[in-house]
Amino acid sequence: MPTIAFADTYYTVKSGDSLWKIANSFSVSIDQIKNLNSLKSDLLQPGQSLLVKKSTDQRPASAEIAETSRGTSRPDTIISYAKKYIGVPYRGGGQTPRGFDCSGYVQYVFKNFGINMPRTAAEQYSAGRKVSRQEAEPGDIIAFRTGKYISHSGIYLGGGKFISSTSSRGVIITSIQDPYWSDHFLGFSRIIE
Repeated sequence: MPTIAFADTYYTVKSGDSLWKIANSFSVSIDQIKNLNSLKSDLLQPGQSLLVKKSTDQRPASAEIAETSRGTSRPDTIISYAKKYIGVPYRGGGQTPRGFDCSGYVQYVFKNFGINMPRTAAEQYSAGRKVSRQEAEPGDIIAFRTGKYISHSGIYLGGGKFISSTSSRGVIITSIQDPYWSDHFLGFSRIIE
């Protein structure tokens, strides 16, 4: 079978943009943009990143319709984007795809969706509403501590897994049950309500 390239189309909102203008320039409907980004209103913020087209992967039309009718939540879209950076190396102080530290990675991913996150792991954890492990949902911030110091942050994927930039392996998906992470687990914080 041939290998198929996947590339979603994103657009960064500029001052004066409207959903109508963006939809027309990409030949898509306003409803499609709203559904892809779980938008409840037509208000846009300059710098906000919008998913305007999902990649086509040559599946049968029936599969495409099923996926479209199900819709994609904003956390799912953010997680999908976050996974594009798996394998990017760790770099202390790194905030770009050339290399990330843990909080630089979280900040970079959320910024792509118009969500301005603080720079440090401690500030990121404090920026949201604390939720219990039972309440945790995909897209929540997960934080870890060494002693009393919040030393690591990542993005929760659900099912006991999270994605983050680690000093040993760069951007990876890991289980909270991993002995190191379970020993250092602090909690979850909700940024996307």
